[in-house]
Amino acid sequence: MKKAILTLGILLLSYSSTYAQENKVFNHIGLGLGVGTTGITIDIAAPVTKYLDVRAGMDIMPSFKYGTSLDLNISDTEREQAKLGGHTIPNSVDVEGKNTSGSFHFMLDLFPFKSSSFHITVGAYIGNDKIINVYNKYDKDLAEVVAYNNTVASNPLAKTLGLKQVGVQLGDYLLAPYQTSEGGHVEANIKVTKFRPYIGIGFGRAVPQKHRLALQFDLGTQLWGTPKVYMLGLNGEKELTEKDADGNDGGVIKTLSKITVYPCMTLRLNGRIF
Repeated sequence: MKKAILTLGILLLSYSSTYAQENKVFNHIGLGLGVGTTGITIDIAAPVTKYLDVRAGMDIMPSFKYGTSLDLNISDTEREQAKLGGHTIPNSVDVEGKNTSGSFHFMLDLFPFKSSSFHITVGAYIGNDKIINVYNKYDKDLAEVVAYNNTVASNPLAKTLGLKQVGVQLGDYLLAPYQTSEGGHVEANIKVTKFRPYIGIGFGRAVPQKHRLALQFDLGTQLWGTPKVYMLGLNGEKELTEKDADGNDGGVIKTLSKITVYPCMTLRLNGRIF
């Protein structure tokens, strides 16, 4: 019985190998290395038919930081009033932003013309939903702000006196600092969907046919949904909405929230392993 099963298995493997060779189904494997707007791309690919290649891989976006300063939502008059109460409120606070994107992808390259490497690609990227992280560099810079906000919060006549808590202006939104051992901290994330469908066009094959090495160029878009802003606090994340908007900077975040696609352009060097 065991010998019969073994013989049947060998026959099936032999048939599958012969079928793949004759019909060019998964009869080659390719490896690709590229660079583009999604970072450094690594792919492994195989032809399904002469009209279809399938490939999967990962995209590594090099991390980079950028520094800037953000204003506080306090007027000169309010700043003077705070100073009379013993609180020196700064004009702005130093912040850092960094990208946190990176993803995996699965693609189907459809070749409508037998004699051309032009292809239509459909697939998807799956990755971290957090694409940008923004936070203040030094908590001590917000120590006076936190102390002032605590004073306003505990004053029953705050509204009558026209006192309001101070926040950091990130785009259209106000980020309320929370108290830490060194002063105060603000942090926010800009997020998109984790699953991002892709459609595009390009030239070249993920598994070269005539040569061992070949170039492939792709141009398309990820559909990543509406970017949303989340503020971090002691109780976790909170999605910011219109009621959290201050709207004094010309609508940067509102503009960003309308960008529901991410352009993708990749130049890849592909090699046929066998």
